[in-house]
Formats: sequence, structure tokens, C-alpha cells
Amino acid sequence: MWIWSLFMIFACSQTPEEKGTGYLTLNISQGTGTKADVDIVDFILRISDGQVDVIKERIGDLPAEIALPEGIYSIEAYSMEFDKPEFDMPFFSGKTTVAIEAGETKEVSLVCSQGNAGIKVVWSGLFSSLFKTYYAQIECNEGYLHYSSTETRTGYFLPGSVSISILADGLGINGGTYQIAAKDMVTAYLQTSYVENPSGGLTIEITIDDTVNEHEIEVTVDPDDFTGANSKTNPYSVDQAITPDRQEKESEVWVAGYIVGSINSTSNYNFADPENWRDTNIVLADDIDETDSYKVIFVNLGSLTSTYRTNLDLTNEDNKDKLHRKVLLKGDLLQYQSRPGLRNLTGGFSFPDE
Repeated sequence: MWIWSLFMIFACSQTPEEKGTGYLTLNISQGTGTKADVDIVDFILRISDGQVDVIKERIGDLPAEIALPEGIYSIEAYSMEFDKPEFDMPFFSGKTTVAIEAGETKEVSLVCSQGNAGIKVVWSGLFSSLFKTYYAQIECNEGYLHYSSTETRTGYFLPGSVSISILADGLGINGGTYQIAAKDMVTAYLQTSYVENPSGGLTIEITIDDTVNEHEIEVTVDPDDFTGANSKTNPYSVDQAITPDRQEKESEVWVAGYIVGSINSTSNYNFADPENWRDTNIVLADDIDETDSYKVIFVNLGSLTSTYRTNLDLTNEDNKDKLHRKVLLKGDLLQYQSRPGLRNLTGGFSFPDE
């Protein structure tokens, strides 16, 4: 167990009208049973008076003496900022409240425990014998992670609801929705016992295995639940839609992605700059912060009076709030502005986050 002791001495001259100062001894320890090698000196220490952050510094960079007036403070230590799913990124935090009193020394202990949940996917051997290609996607409100058939890393998610979907040789499978909590370390064992008869089905067994929270979940998916290679409930990601084996070859497909901008022409692909936006198109990406023009798809919004231009054109002030929203669209995978594109939109549009 790591322990970092920080002795904060509050000493300054004061007049009768000023608040006094106090003393604080702070012990920060990493809780036992955590599954990452983290260095406490790299944690961020934040002290707030309830309105502003009085201190927000790396622990290893803090001076030996810090002065604070007497009062009530919130004290928090955390290993990193974590706001969306990431592979191999556990984070740890601890928080408490302390009253600083003039001329007194307080000892405060913070135990920093894992604040997110890890999920690892393990495929049964039957998947490789039954399917040529297969992968899983785990999604939450903050984003998603793509687990290929060879992915061995652990993905980390904020506590809450996550949904699992699987695509195996073009068959879309809904793996269900689950609740995860801080400190959960989940192993999702994906097993199949597909039987080709009317009463058969595909059984996906997901076992949650952790020293803190241990339970098992079994999900049975009937053949009627297969949604095919592409559907409104199982759309292509942008990465899937821009692959050469689909562009110029597939039509009336569903694609989901974040609106990250618009382009001027083939001579200027800087889609993030509002100066380059045009009412004729939008740009979709899998990553809300994408800037690489080779990782996006260009979407033709159609005629001037189309519902797509009316509701998605970023040059329209009424649509500025659509930037960075995830949208679901149906169209033909055809090149547009000399790059992979989505054209001839039909079937309307929707925002999956609504």
C-alpha cells in the first residue's frame, strides 16, 4: 500500500479582522485490492471552499507549506480525469470534508479506491469455428469501445448502464444491458451454442467475476433477434462504412456517427473550422473529437428543401446545437467530394442519445 504524507502548515500574519489559519496533516493511501500500479505523487489534490478550487495541483509538485484561512473545505485526490470509456485506464479517487480551525492541527485520511469499472471480453472457441469474423461493442452514455476477436485489453467505463452488441458474419446480436459499479472488474465470457433448428438459438453467457462484486448473468438470444449485417438497430460505424469493400457497393444502409463539421471542397478538408462549413453536407466520425479527414464520412444532405438540410445544416444558426451530436442516417455508400461518402439519404434521421 502506497502512503503519501503531506504536512500542510498554515502560518501568516493576521489582523483582528482576518480569519485565523490552521494546520492539516493529510495521509493518502491506495486501497488494497486495486488492480493497477499507480504512483500517489502523480495524483491531483483538489481543495475547494465550496465555491472555488483553492488548490488543484499534482501532489508531487505541492510546496511544503500552504496557507489557508479557517473554514470548511472539500478535499479530493484523484489519479486522472476520466470522462469516457478507455482501454487500460483505471482511475482512483477519494474525497472527504474537513473543518480548518485557527491554531489547530487536523489529521485527515483519504483512501483512494477505483472509481470506474473494467470489462474484459473472452470469446469461446466455438465462435472461431462457427464464424469467420466477429467482434463485440460495449456502449454507455459516455461512448463505446470496440472489442475485436483478438482484443485482450480491459476496457474501463464509468459506473452505470452498459449494453453489449455482437456482430458475427453479418448477424447482429443484442447481448443485453447491464449495470456496473465502481471497482467492478468484469469478464464477459461470450459463448455460443447455435443450433440450426426452429427451437434452437444462440446462447450468450456473460459471467461477472470480481473480488468485490461477483455474480453471473445468462442471456439467451433467439434466431428472431438476428438483425442482419446492417439495420436501424445495428447500424454501421463510420469506420465500417468507409471500408473499400463497402464503398460504391452497398446501398440503403444505416450509419451512425458524431457530427464533427462540414467541408468546403476537395481542396479543403478542414471540417472542424466553421469558416469551411457549407449547407450541402455534414461530416460524421466515430470519435467526437476526430480531426483526421481519412477517418470520417462525408454526408450529402440533398436538395435545398430536404428535411436533412433543414435540420442538420450546420450553417443554419438553428442547427448549431447539432454539432457533436450522434446521428443515425440511411443512404447509399457512394464517394462524395472524392472521399468515402453517404448519399441519397432516405428514411429520415434520429439522434440515438435522445
